[in-house]
Amino acid sequence: MSKGLFQALSRLTRIPVRIFVRPHRRINAAMWDTQYALGLWSYLDGMSDGTVPLSLIESWAPRPTILDLGCGTSANLPLTPGRYRHYHGVDISRQAIAQARALARPDTSFEVADIRHFRSTDRYDAILLREVIYYLSGTESVALLRRLPTLLTPRGRIVVQVYDVSQTEEFVRLIRNCGLPLVAEIPTRLGDGPTGALFVLAAPALPTSPSPGELTGEAARS
Repeated sequence: MSKGLFQALSRLTRIPVRIFVRPHRRINAAMWDTQYALGLWSYLDGMSDGTVPLSLIESWAPRPTILDLGCGTSANLPLTPGRYRHYHGVDISRQAIAQARALARPDTSFEVADIRHFRSTDRYDAILLREVIYYLSGTESVALLRRLPTLLTPRGRIVVQVYDVSQTEEFVRLIRNCGLPLVAEIPTRLGDGPTGALFVLAAPALPTSPSPGELTGEAARS
């Protein structure tokens, strides 16, 4: 693929919600199904460096459980057996999920769902949002990020990947100021492409109860 064509296609990943994402789930899902059926996103399968987020996750959670929201076909994530305990991919496109399942990789599961409304009783060591956040509105992005800590294990982290920070400044600000602790912000670059970033977010710290010696006034007398 030529550099010019790659850049043209990569710009598609930055078109905001008003173009690709519709408020009605069925229309949204049908649109993504059509794109995957036509192979419009096939070029990503061999170009995105999925080893980077996996290596980052292993720094705090060896053999992690991973939730990948907006996973697409997941083909560009090198899920080497033994490197993870379980991987669960979620995407609104049935076409994408069918392609992901066809890879038949061990210890993986997949689900068709709108990530804006995804719920689970499972807990994960890492939640991935790779090249996904800017397909939502700003309000939806913040709401999703603030809800995700409920799906984390005690050691869990959220990893948000952005391909080009210069073209997604609004969403970069939203990530940094969403109210979750920003553990790390790591610059990335794919080939001769633009500068991107991996943002690692943690669950907010729980308020601690005062020790008996710290209780004063009415609280101490109650």
